[in-house]
Amino acid sequence: TGVPCHLAGTQPSQLTLDPPWTPVFLPEKVTLTCRGSGAPGPTRWYINQQFWQQARSDHIHITNDQPGSYSLQCLSPGAGLSPSITLGFSNDWLMLQVPAQVLLEGDALLLRCRG
Repeated sequence: TGVPCHLAGTQPSQLTLDPPWTPVFLPEKVTLTCRGSGAPGPTRWYINQQFWQQARSDHIHITNDQPGSYSLQCLSPGAGLSPSITLGFSNDWLMLQVPAQVLLEGDALLLRCRG
């Protein structure tokens, strides 16, 4: 099924990643957490704007064994679709990481170098 439409006045779900950096080293595990209105029900997860899975919990774990980059979103019960966050996986020896969060113009951007 497609991505549900937003209802007027509905607050979007909030998607966070732990660790909160992208890209991450292969095969590092990342925990995705989706916060919404607190209404009961399953959380829907999307990868690259396509429905991926539905889960009872508001968090899931994701790993990857191949380099790549993915656009992630979630839909918490009673809330709208979250803004997308891009999560990359890399097998490089050295990486420049950025926060895995939605940034607005004028926000300070912290960079991190990992090897």
